[in-house]
Amino acid sequence: MKIYTKTGDDGSTGLLGNVRIRKDALRIEAYGTVDEANAVLGVVHAHITPAAQKARGWIDALQSDLFVIGALLATPPEESRARAALDAGRIQALEQQIDQMETELRALVNFILPQGTPAAAFCHLARATSRRAERRIVALAAQEKVDPLVLTYTNRLSDFLFVLARWINVKEGGSETAWIPREGSSPATVVHAAAPEAPKADRLGETLRKLEDEKNARKTLFEKAASELQKKKENAAKAFHEGVDQIKKEGGPVKPPIREIDLD
Repeated sequence: MKIYTKTGDDGSTGLLGNVRIRKDALRIEAYGTVDEANAVLGVVHAHITPAAQKARGWIDALQSDLFVIGALLATPPEESRARAALDAGRIQALEQQIDQMETELRALVNFILPQGTPAAAFCHLARATSRRAERRIVALAAQEKVDPLVLTYTNRLSDFLFVLARWINVKEGGSETAWIPREGSSPATVVHAAAPEAPKADRLGETLRKLEDEKNARKTLFEKAASELQKKKENAAKAFHEGVDQIKKEGGPVKPPIREIDLD
């Protein structure tokens, strides 16, 4: 397969079905931007660390979906033969995965800056690129027929990538920076958000561990005090018997001390 064909030297390109249009046409802008989003996802994939390894499989599926969407957008409305089909179940799969990831994240109370670990930051870039692809597709849909599933999928994709960026950032130990605007000043003040709260089961386990640690600390302190008290008693008894033995040697009555060694 030859990479260069020279057929596009005049600024035109071919759609499926041997239809040629200008390279700046809305349809080309739409699937070209989808291709950009797919490429950025490849960068995300390359930067994911073992801590967020599970995300690699999710991105593989996304990239495959975007190839299908690209084929759908590259098919002109008058072409009767379907070259690809987007499974509606993929949209539901994205929604379920979003819900699952959010159980491991702290609830948002502020906007956040698109930062974090390299993989998380590139995931924010993929999100922004997918939003641009969605805008291009919406513009195309206003002029020509577009499969409704494509519009729904690309809208859900950007939501997925936003949550995925946060999820990767948490898994890889990155910091999350909240954007807090301050009136009358620019730029806005930013603060580092606290680490995400653990799930309820983990928080309960952590509380029980703390209680057990406190119990063990009190037990250790009590044992130490009891040991010191016993040592004082033994020293007091030893001192008393030594005093008795000395008196017996010197002669005279044996009397207990008026006040024994202070045991308090």
